Amino acid sequence: MKEEKSKKQLLVELKELRQRIVALEVQESRRRRAEEALKISEVKFSKAFHSNPHPMSIVTVEEGRYLDVNDSYVQTFGFSREELLGRTTVDMGIVKSGRAREEILLRLKKAHKVKNLEVELYTKSGYKIDALLSADRIEIGEQPCLLTVITDVTERKKAEEALRESEERYRALLELGERTGEAVVMLQDNERRVGMHVYASDEWSKITGYSSDELLNMSMVDLIHPGDRKEAVKRHKKRMCGEVLPGLYEITIIRKDGSEVPVEVTYAYSSYKGKPANEGYIRDISERKKMEEQLIVSDRLASIGELASGVAHELNNPLTGIIGFSELLLKKNIPEEAREDLKIINREAQRTAQVVRNLLTFARKHDTTKRPVNLNKAIQSVLDLRAYEQKVNNIEVVTNFTPDLPEITADVFRLQQVFINIIINAEYFMVQAHGRGTLTITTERRGDVIRASFADDGPGIKKKHLKHLFNPFFTTKEVGKGTGLGLSICHGIVTEHGGRIYAENRPEKGAMFIVELPA
Repeated sequence: MKEEKSKKQLLVELKELRQRIVALEVQESRRRRAEEALKISEVKFSKAFHSNPHPMSIVTVEEGRYLDVNDSYVQTFGFSREELLGRTTVDMGIVKSGRAREEILLRLKKAHKVKNLEVELYTKSGYKIDALLSADRIEIGEQPCLLTVITDVTERKKAEEALRESEERYRALLELGERTGEAVVMLQDNERRVGMHVYASDEWSKITGYSSDELLNMSMVDLIHPGDRKEAVKRHKKRMCGEVLPGLYEITIIRKDGSEVPVEVTYAYSSYKGKPANEGYIRDISERKKMEEQLIVSDRLASIGELASGVAHELNNPLTGIIGFSELLLKKNIPEEAREDLKIINREAQRTAQVVRNLLTFARKHDTTKRPVNLNKAIQSVLDLRAYEQKVNNIEVVTNFTPDLPEITADVFRLQQVFINIIINAEYFMVQAHGRGTLTITTERRGDVIRASFADDGPGIKKKHLKHLFNPFFTTKEVGKGTGLGLSICHGIVTEHGGRIYAENRPEKGAMFIVELPA
């Protein structure tokens, strides 16, 4: 009985043992598979870790000692793997202080990971690297570690800094241009054209007549006068290649309305938004040119005045003799027919003498002195000077002078220069149009101004020319018949007297020039 029980017990135990063996075999199989999977995972991790193009490291959380680094880390920082393992970033001088590490640990406590923390790291040679550091907490053999990844953003930071400095410099230059009244442009080349506007200040828009949007679709070449264009393009290309050239020169710009304006340009090689550029400062020098031309004309007038003065003095002597002897003869008892001839001789000699006196008045040098002036008398003296030419050219002059016109404070000689210019122009265009003409001169008071108008019956002024009449060098006369400076000088003189001069077409026919001066 006992033997049977013992046998049954042995069978049960054997069965249990077999079950345990099977369980152990399953467990061992699972362990082997897990180890195999772990090995595969470790191989994959190792491959991913060591082949990653970003510098990566594994360091202990507690001390920050290197357990492993990848090839990119070695190449980036210049240390061998053997030099790094067991050491810390502070030991190696990669991090200058422990603050970055403390920041990482603080963030890990809060979020269990760090992403794109900006840090400054240093290579073995001392070269600074601006980097973004990311870190994740991992366990290696139950030891808490950090897996770190570094992204080198040094070049990006340099580009950002260069862009920031460029923009700051650019803003400073714009402010400087605005303070000095200069237009500012930035020009860059593209695949289609050279000298394209990438920036144009408001002042440049005022000078050219184009809006900023229009300018940004235009090349500077489009605005330069054909006579200056070739040389300007050559300078631009040389400067864009880094060649140092004199920066200041003058060119003529064609405005949107077709008019020309002289400008002074200062260029310098620069950069704009990270690309090579020509930085230009442009000043409208129309007024300066006008003053220069006025000076030239003044010098010419002075020379002509000296010549006229000499001629007038030479004429005075024989005229004095003619007048004197004709008057002596008229006192004698002579035939009536001869007397009438002598009267004509005397009268014409007197008229010629008056012309000579007027010529001497114009030729005489005067300081610019403003005194009370009767406008009627000032205009009449000019008409006396032009009487012979007007008679020869069949010009009739009609004067509507307001009597008792208040005197104005002015330089009479400079005003007469204005009037003679207007009158000569009117004579020229009337004769050109129909070989004769009528010039109507009217003076009157209108409120607080004294007004003189000169109305001719010539061809009038083309509408497109009206706004350019007082520009230096603008003329509608034939080549050689005018310099285009007369009306420009007139404008300067009248403005100097606090007045204004303008022109308009008459409804019936012809043109009218109006001079208004303070009463």
